[in-house]
Amino acid sequence: MKNLITKLTLFAAVAALTLTACASATSTTSNTNAQPAAGATAQQRPAPLATRVVATTSSVSVDGALALRSPTLSLGFDASSKVLTVNPKPGHTVKKGDVLATLDDTALKEAVADAELALQISQANIAIQNAPATKENLTAAQAQLSAAYASYSKTAAGNTATVIENARMSVDSAWLGYLSAQSQRDYACAGKDGAKTTQCQMGEASYGNAFESWVAARDTYLNLQKPVSQDTLTQAYASVVTAKNKVASLNEGVTAEQSQVDDATVSQAKATLEQAKSALSKATLVSPCDCVVLAVNVVAGETAPGNAFTLVDLAGLQFKSSNVVESDVASIKVNAPVTIRLKSYTDEFKGKVSAVLAQSSGTLSGAALYTVLIAVDPSQMILLPGMTGQADITLQ
Repeated sequence: MKNLITKLTLFAAVAALTLTACASATSTTSNTNAQPAAGATAQQRPAPLATRVVATTSSVSVDGALALRSPTLSLGFDASSKVLTVNPKPGHTVKKGDVLATLDDTALKEAVADAELALQISQANIAIQNAPATKENLTAAQAQLSAAYASYSKTAAGNTATVIENARMSVDSAWLGYLSAQSQRDYACAGKDGAKTTQCQMGEASYGNAFESWVAARDTYLNLQKPVSQDTLTQAYASVVTAKNKVASLNEGVTAEQSQVDDATVSQAKATLEQAKSALSKATLVSPCDCVVLAVNVVAGETAPGNAFTLVDLAGLQFKSSNVVESDVASIKVNAPVTIRLKSYTDEFKGKVSAVLAQSSGTLSGAALYTVLIAVDPSQMILLPGMTGQADITLQ
């Protein structure tokens, strides 16, 4: 019994020690998470744990070749004329504004001179027309109007009896002349050989002329007896209207309608001049870009063809790949950086994605292929369309 009590006492002591140790550990843990004491320094405070984010990038490699960003240019002359000069040859590099070829512009210069003269004449005539009327001009215009009225009145009144009688007397005189010529002809042509003589031939000619004179006098006499036709009166009065308009124009100055006509005349003359100048300027063919000459189809001394030069802008090259699989194309973004390696060079070239074409270029093993266009950064190297290589496109 005594042994049993001793064992229980030892067990209780061990349990008490165990509980004391646990309480001490709990207190220590609690102090670790508690706020530091007022006297603690910043170095003594526990540092928080930082979360680190690691950015990952990948790329896709595609095969392709350099291609032109813009199509080749075909240049020619608008006018069909003889070519005077041809400057570049195939393979030459030309700058924007360089003269490629010139035409014989003699006729074009003459057209410009004629158009300038026509414009000057139109402007001079309008200036004269619009000048204030002088007293002398008004007097002359009024005299013309009076004369026109007099002529119309005379025409409307018809021919007087004196005029008709004089015409009748002319018919009688012509008839007598005809009879006299007939008698002289008959006399000259009488005899066996009379028709062959010179006197007979002259008499025959005089007889014919006398007959025609009589016919003309008779027709005049008959016409003078006819009443005045409406057409004749209309023509006579037209002169009156013209003279009246002249007087009114001098008194009133230029009307609004006439000003419109004058403006239209000058505008047309100016348009003709501009067309002639434009045609003359096109007699000199210049390069529209910094380009390389691919073909020259024109020869000096011959007539200019429609397609004289073929140019290509090598500054506008791009790397084109048409075998980008659909699993990659969705991750390719415009302006994504690209590294290009061409078979022609050991150096690498830089660029950026300029476009991802929406139209599929085909399929490969059941997967759709798409075309990606890459703008190549400027380089001192000679880059030519068709150069092949590989491009590493950064995926983000």
